Formats: sequence, C-alpha cells, structure tokens
Amino acid sequence: MKVIVTGASGFVGKAVCDELSRSGHEVTALVRVAGAEKCRDINAAHKVTCPMSDYGQLGEIIEERGFDALYHFAWEGTSGDARSNYEVQTGNIAASCRLAEQCGKLGCKRFIYAASIMEYEAAALMETDKTPPPSMLYSSAKLAADYMTRSVAAANNVEYIRAVISNIYGVGEKSPRLINTSIRKLLNGEHCSFTSGEQMYDFIYITDAAKMFAALAGKGKPSKTYYIGSREPRKLKDFLVEMRDAAAPGADIGLGEIPSGGISLDYGIFDTDSVYDDTGIGQEVSFREGIIRTAEWIKEGN
Repeated sequence: MKVIVTGASGFVGKAVCDELSRSGHEVTALVRVAGAEKCRDINAAHKVTCPMSDYGQLGEIIEERGFDALYHFAWEGTSGDARSNYEVQTGNIAASCRLAEQCGKLGCKRFIYAASIMEYEAAALMETDKTPPPSMLYSSAKLAADYMTRSVAAANNVEYIRAVISNIYGVGEKSPRLINTSIRKLLNGEHCSFTSGEQMYDFIYITDAAKMFAALAGKGKPSKTYYIGSREPRKLKDFLVEMRDAAAPGADIGLGEIPSGGISLDYGIFDTDSVYDDTGIGQEVSFREGIIRTAEWIKEGN
C-alpha cells in the first residue's frame, strides 16, 4: 500500500512510519522542517517538506496519486503555552480540514485521524458547572477537528477512520507527559507527586500502538472509531505503583499529594476490543516490560 504520514518526525508518527515501512508499505513522510536532525532517521521511502500552513497545496507538492491512506498526527501546540493559545489551536483545525480536502485531489482512499481521549474529557467537562482550564483549548480543538475533518472527508469521497489514543509511552519519547517525566524523575532520585490516582486510566507501549495504527490502513472499517490502548484499563494509582516498582524499586511516590480536579472517565464508553476484533492486533508488551525498556533507554543518556 501507499500511505502518507503527517507529523512523521514526532514520537508516534515516526514509530508508525517505521512499522508501515517494515511491513512493506510505501511511506511518504511529511515533515515540517527540511533536514531537521530528528527527521533523518525516519523510515520512509519519501520525505516531503510541508509545514501545516501549506496543507492546502499538498496536491501540488506531492505529484504522486493513488494513495491508500493518510495518517494525520501533526499538531502544533501539544504542550506549553501554545496548548492554551486559541489562534494556534484553531490553526490546527483549519490545517486538518485542508488536509482532508487534499486527500480527494491525491486520490487517497481513507483519512485516519489520530484522536485523543482528551476529547472525551473536554466533552464531559463541558457538561458540568466546572470552569475549564485554558489548556482545554487543545482538547476542544482536537474534538472540533475530529468532527470537521470527518465532514470534509465525506464531501470529498474519502473514507474516515477515527483512532482514539489512550496514553502512548515508551522508547523515543522526550515530551513532558506523565510516564516519560515520572521515569526520568525516579531515575534521578527526585520525588514524584501525584493525585490519589483513583480515576481509570490506560497505557499502551509505542510499538504496540504503531502496529495498531498500521493495521488500520488495510483492515480498518470506514466511519468506525478504534481505541488505541491495552484493552485493560485500571486505576491510575495501580499503573503508577507498577511504574515505580519497575523503574526504581523502593522509591517513595507521593500519591494524593496533588488535588484531583479533572474528569474521571468511564472506560465503558470505549470499545477497547475494536482494533483486536477487526485487525487481530493486540497488546504484546506489558506495562511493566514497557517501563523497563523505557527506563533502560533513558539510562543510556536519551
């Protein structure tokens, strides 16, 4: 198959490129900056420089036609102050819509959108009387882009598949997200403070997530939502204790030291078996093994 991957230099995008290429597919990786250091080891047949602002010209930038699928991972402002910047976040929505429109011009059969579990958190919070934090702009934009790109894809006769990411972690991640940050602190002997961790959570190791995404290009069903996770959500505190035991046995972690003011999702709303049922791909790397692999990689100076 011939596929396009946006955000190909990112943690998840790069892993998906690697899995697709290893499986024999012809991958065109979209990168925002030409020659950037982190782009050099992307495993793809073609690397095309195209900032998100130019997604509306993708049909002219890429001369080939007849793609089987486009994976959309690229997103500006996933962390830091930009997460709360409405101009940045609405720019992501517009870029996603242009991309779905360009799929039609590229002869691309399906659009695979990397959705986030945070979309559900945003929707649930807005049904309460709680005041949303500024960072909710990111989650709200992801939700809006999800709805809008699905509509644009339909208008251009492009199949739409929604893949909801729970929490992906593992070797290669350098973001300030929970698992990566916590392991680094534990290995440095720093104290980690958390909420009580009573809310339900889920994690999936990067190579497992990449295999799930890769399988959707050929085996995913149009207009269906797929859950990218372990199929066995647990209380967050259970994951945190297991992470501590695998990365730094005996270390003290501060469960309950941070107040919990967020939304606790009922994971019963997700079809956690959807990917396995349609593709046969499931979790291969246990959470403990994934933490051990990640900790060893960090110890090597990454």
